[in-house]
Amino acid sequence: MFRRLLKTLFLVFFVLVASFSYASEELVFWNFWDPKFILPVIEQFESANPGVKIRNEQITWGNGLDKIIVAMANGRSPDICELGSTWMGKFMAEGALLDVTDKFADLKPDYLMWEAATRDGRLYGMPWLAGTRVMFYNRALFKNAGFDPDNAPKTWPDLLDAARKIHNPERGVYGFGMNAGEGHILYKKFMPFVWGNGGRILDENGSFVFDSQQTREALDFYLTLKQYSYCEKQDLLDEAFKQGKLGLAISGSWNFARYPIDAPELDFGVALMPKPAENRGFSTSFMGGEILVLFKSCKNPDMAAKFIRFMTKVENTMPITREAMVSFPAHKAAYLDPFFRADARLSVFVEQMKTAIHPPVHRLWIDLEKIINTAVEKAMYGASAAEVFAEATAEFRRVSERANNNSASTDTSLSARAATPLLPEGQNGSTQIFLLALIGAGVLINAILLAFLLYEVKKNAR
Repeated sequence: MFRRLLKTLFLVFFVLVASFSYASEELVFWNFWDPKFILPVIEQFESANPGVKIRNEQITWGNGLDKIIVAMANGRSPDICELGSTWMGKFMAEGALLDVTDKFADLKPDYLMWEAATRDGRLYGMPWLAGTRVMFYNRALFKNAGFDPDNAPKTWPDLLDAARKIHNPERGVYGFGMNAGEGHILYKKFMPFVWGNGGRILDENGSFVFDSQQTREALDFYLTLKQYSYCEKQDLLDEAFKQGKLGLAISGSWNFARYPIDAPELDFGVALMPKPAENRGFSTSFMGGEILVLFKSCKNPDMAAKFIRFMTKVENTMPITREAMVSFPAHKAAYLDPFFRADARLSVFVEQMKTAIHPPVHRLWIDLEKIINTAVEKAMYGASAAEVFAEATAEFRRVSERANNNSASTDTSLSARAATPLLPEGQNGSTQIFLLALIGAGVLINAILLAFLLYEVKKNAR
């Protein structure tokens, strides 16, 4: 009987180890999208990779950045995460992300927006979705003001002339929609005028060069345009345009999901952003999007990278574009899809993306963005150009000094916290599963041996 028991114990041990070894290895994926876009892709990937489990967790734009930072500080970072492209400078500078150059470099010719994922020539993420803004205009208001609705403004003077002639606030009609009172938005609308005029925020050495002749010219034009503008938050501007109350507005592709449903009779066109003059400057706009990254605590970087390569395929990103219309695939081949030819207005977005500019990939971009927004909005409401540019330069100096002092005075950085492994160094998710198998097998064997000993004691007692 004892020999039979030993054989049973060995059999149970090997079966248990084998079952744990082939158990699902779970990778956690944080993203900002409705699960209906993500879960079908995950199911396909899991079917093609038995034993792998991707746990999807949706976070929100309202508190997503804070949640990610807190999770890293507590050593609870997700394995795979979607980051806004303008956040990448911070996370790369802090050393929080895995270098994935060897995992994605072969894809560089096929995708847009690599600059947002690159630091010192190395890759720290994979472009997933990209987007830009263009000029929307109301064709009926254009026609009523004596303009050809098939000939949108191409230069700053054209834009100003159209806004001035359409502007009629007594009738509830405004020439142009200008953002105000909303963070993270205004700079996306103002900076295209600066960039198109040759201005910059930072130079090659990282120096703050926002105060320049080019930027001041752009601000002068913007303030002139404000005289014929309705100043509000983005949602209210889109709503006013939908109701036929705005002649022109800078906005995004998400309107193509809303306007046909909410305002099917709205006759609108889209055009490239105007450039400073016919023979000067160029048309450009804001470029931004989503980057998929691996944190240093990722349990299985090879499998996680394989999932990212799968997630960013054209066939897995186009469903998001077709329904949500917020962003377009970063994969260049997506623009061959008939979807982008079904409505000629969408081709304007594709064309604008060729010259669109991504903001500087900088560790302090979140502060820089706020500095620009504050400067422009103060100027919109009466502050002098000299005042706002002086304040912006001084504020950049302050945040830079504060960041440098913080880096020098602490031994614990985001990178150290983000890289804190849940396993001893050198042990990945597979090792963890194997160790759990051994522990489980040991517990089971001890339980069986204890039962056997009790049986023998009772037998001897009898």
